[in-house]
Amino acid sequence: MRVKLMVAFIIAAGAAAIFLLSGTSSNGKSVYYYSPTEFLAKPEMMRERLRLKGKIESGSVALSTDKLDLAFRVTDGQKSLPVHYHGPVPESFQEGLEVVVDGRMAGGGVFEGHELIVKCPSKYESGTGGAKPPGAGPPAPAHPEGVPLK
Repeated sequence: MRVKLMVAFIIAAGAAAIFLLSGTSSNGKSVYYYSPTEFLAKPEMMRERLRLKGKIESGSVALSTDKLDLAFRVTDGQKSLPVHYHGPVPESFQEGLEVVVDGRMAGGGVFEGHELIVKCPSKYESGTGGAKPPGAGPPAPAHPEGVPLK
């Protein structure tokens, strides 16, 4: 009986600790997503690692032949930023969809992404418009800022 009570107490304490720690990030700051307009308006943020949120600009996507090097522009409708991402590209990545890119500004004014999250459109949205399926349409340009792909 005493062993069962001790095990239950340890599990409850562990669950409480996980709950409390999940409410804060590792450095105590809350996570905030910057739009291109907000990010460009704050020069002090240019070297900080942060999350950039916006839509994938139409006609700006360039994907390397090995499908591990991706260049595109993120826009909020007012301003846009070129983004470079190296890694596996999510299957749902399409022009016009909303993305979150975790990274920082690199040389040449290109946002270097370390993590890429694509917000999938709701299957309950109506309308016949929307993003093109992958591979549809003309080939993508080399890169929006002329940065060579690897």
